[in-house]
Formats: sequence, C-alpha cells, structure tokens
Amino acid sequence: MTGSLTDRRVVRAILSEAGVRPSKQLGQNFLVDPGVLNDIDEVVVRAAPDTIVEIGPGLGAVTDVLIRRARKVAAIEVDRRLARLLSDRLGDHEGLEILNEDVLQIDLADYVDQGPVYVVGSLPYRITAPILKWLIDQRQALSGALLITQTEVAEKVFASPGKDGTALGILVRSYADVELVRRVPRGCFAPVPEVDSTLWSLALLSRPRFASDAEAFFAVVRALYGTRRKMIRRALRTLLPAESAGTALDEAGIDGTARGEELDFEQLDRLAAAVGPRLNVS
Repeated sequence: MTGSLTDRRVVRAILSEAGVRPSKQLGQNFLVDPGVLNDIDEVVVRAAPDTIVEIGPGLGAVTDVLIRRARKVAAIEVDRRLARLLSDRLGDHEGLEILNEDVLQIDLADYVDQGPVYVVGSLPYRITAPILKWLIDQRQALSGALLITQTEVAEKVFASPGKDGTALGILVRSYADVELVRRVPRGCFAPVPEVDSTLWSLALLSRPRFASDAEAFFAVVRALYGTRRKMIRRALRTLLPAESAGTALDEAGIDGTARGEELDFEQLDRLAAAVGPRLNVS
C-alpha cells in the first residue's frame, strides 16, 4: 500500500496486509507525527553525521529522514517481518544497509569510516537501560545520539546527579552532554502507547566529568544511589568498613551526614578519589 507513514490509517493497512501485529514486548509503536519527524531532521542536520546507526527503524518513517542526511545509514531491526517490509520500501537506496539483528550485539566500531557514528532510535522501555549502557560502552566509536525514550527516563538522566537523578543518569552524563529537545506525547505514535515520551540528544565529551578511577567512581555512585535515603557515611559501608569510610569522607571534605544525591560531579569525584585506594582498584 502507498501513502504517508505519518497517516496512521496507512500504517495500520501496511501492517495488516503483512500480517504483522505490533508487539508490546518489542515496543513497536510507530512514530506518525510530522512535527516530531521535522524536529528529528533539524537535530540531525546540526549534527552533520557521515554514518548513522538507526535502532528499530520499524516501517521507516525516521529512516526516510536519515537517508537524506547521511552518506550511510545502517538500520538495525530485530523483527524480521519489519526488516523485510523496510527492505521492500527502501532496500534499493544506495546508502542504506538493513540488518535483522539485535542492536546490543552490534559493534559500532564496525561502522566507523569517515568519523564517529551517530545513533538515532526510539528505545523500547524494557531495554532502554541496556541500550544506554551499550552506547556509553562504545563511546570511542560514537559522536552522539538522538533518542526517544519514556519521559521519565529522559528527565532522570537530565537531572543526574541530584535528588531526581539515577545511577544510570550519572553514567550517561559522566561522558556526554544531554539536551531535552521536546516532548513526544503518546498520541504521536500508532498504536498509542500508555506513556508519553521525550526526544533528547547526547553529545560525547572529549573527556569524562571525573578524574578519579572509573571503577571507584561508579562503585561510589552505585553505593550512594542504591541506598539514597541513607546518610553517605552509612551508604559507604557497603564498600568500606566504618572507620575507612570516615577517613575517606574526611579526606574528601564531604559531610558524612548528607545524602548522596546532594553531591555534584566534583564532590563525587573527590569522594571516589579518596575511596578508590581503600578499595584496591586504583
């Protein structure tokens, strides 16, 4: 069937003709809002990537945008039915590679050519955290990313560190600048999901926001955010004996009666530098 992928009737008809029922488990909610597609286009134009890896292209509404803005687009679709439909629509495009793969098994270094890779995708809730960790793990091959996630996830990343932040958010913001681009209400998708989403971008930093040992830094972050209602001196006891924790706090100049969510990056870094040698990880 021909027609615009921003018309939900067209989307329903394409899926019906192919015998495809959208999977909630795979987060198959297809973007049908032209305004959001235009905003995606504007962000990608500013990023000016050579190569884009797209996560979950679905029927290709976003892919249509991306193939006009990059020399090469690798579209990673885990559902073989949708990969086949996308190939039928866009498979003849010279710069497009369609892979029926699990994105978490993809090595971004394989796609680095004339510069780092740029990633674009709407992330299913159940694998949002693994994909964000995957992106950070592969940061050497990555220039940045433009993502749609549930609004709660985007806002918590943006608020990290802080009382509304998370350990995952600190991981992302330790290595990247984050910008919330716009809200994406649930009505922008077909079928309509149960929650609203946010379009947001991350741009990799030239160096992380901490200077201490990475293992020690994130051990401290996990300890503080895993027991965030406890005072720091108590939270650190998951890592160190009480006396060693107290010494590390004194050395870092951190108030042990505060909560971990009150610490900014500079304070977390000082604390990790003091804790690290006592963990034997530095």
